[in-house]
Amino acid sequence: MWSKRINYLTLVIFVALGLLFYHNYEMMLLMVIVVLLPVISYLLTRKSLDKIEVKVDTDKKHVGKNVTFESIFTVINNSLIPAEDVRIFIKVNNGFYNNEEDYEIIMSSISRRKRETRLKLKGIYCGRIFVKVEKIIFYDIFGMFKFEKQCEVSADTFIMPSKVYKFENIGLSDMGSSSDDEIQSKKGDDPSQISEIRNYIPGDKLKNIHWKLSAKSEELQVKEFSMPYSRDVIIIAETYVDCENPENFDEEIEILYSFCIYILRLGRKFKLVWKNSEFGFTTKEIYNPEDLNSAINDLYFVTTQDRNGQTYELFKSLNSEIKGIVLYISNKSLNNIDGDMINIDSKEVMISCLR
Repeated sequence: MWSKRINYLTLVIFVALGLLFYHNYEMMLLMVIVVLLPVISYLLTRKSLDKIEVKVDTDKKHVGKNVTFESIFTVINNSLIPAEDVRIFIKVNNGFYNNEEDYEIIMSSISRRKRETRLKLKGIYCGRIFVKVEKIIFYDIFGMFKFEKQCEVSADTFIMPSKVYKFENIGLSDMGSSSDDEIQSKKGDDPSQISEIRNYIPGDKLKNIHWKLSAKSEELQVKEFSMPYSRDVIIIAETYVDCENPENFDEEIEILYSFCIYILRLGRKFKLVWKNSEFGFTTKEIYNPEDLNSAINDLYFVTTQDRNGQTYELFKSLNSEIKGIVLYISNKSLNNIDGDMINIDSKEVMISCLR
């Protein structure tokens, strides 16, 4: 910008010298034009400020760890004035951690056109990668004046758990097993347990139709569900994050996800719970993997805790008597848990069955 100002000042000096030597109308007109051009450029660009906007999106909403995805930035210029060297200032961070990174993209903006550029990113930890455009800076036609516009546009991509943990012989009747005698034969609406398959009867809910079997038998088949298990299963996720050791909480998310899949494979529905405020919880009922994925996405928006065990303490204070099977997943640095630890293959994460 300063080089262009110097070039312009040099031009003014030459025209002024020419005017001194050649006292004529043409030189006077040239001098007026040279002086007015930057003013006109400034006013026109200033007027087009509100007509230049930036949009951001991502090409993938869900990816695994260390999988590359792209953030797409689109500059839309609805004015008649082109904008040179549009600088887009971007902040990228994982919502769980204080790991903000700054990026800057430079591109031009043609009048009445859209221009697009892409930034490749990847997440090394589970969580919500948040891409935000903070501001844009651009210059007038002559590159002499800088204009800054604040932006509040963002997009996100969810980095999903990808590591598989195996859990074997974890019962849910002693500390929560799904033994056959616990299952009630009475029909109900628990989609985690199918009681029987029968022919369609007018009035049955369409969501209960077993489409694959219906296609094979050429008749509509309906799933009959059993009543829920006699004891609820509640899985509590501690959301304490040690920002100096982010890999610990990342492992907790991975184990939480794998453990939830394990519970679903046992044929159990359950509730996934986490602390969402000083005195409140978020509770999600999980019937199938789709419910689980949706709940994990919601968990990614949580405000994390700055001290280990806050979720446990709040749950115990609000529930003097433990009802059902309550499984608590946290960092191992937490002591004095009133429950039995479940043996899992992790040095940093533990699962406890609360009493």
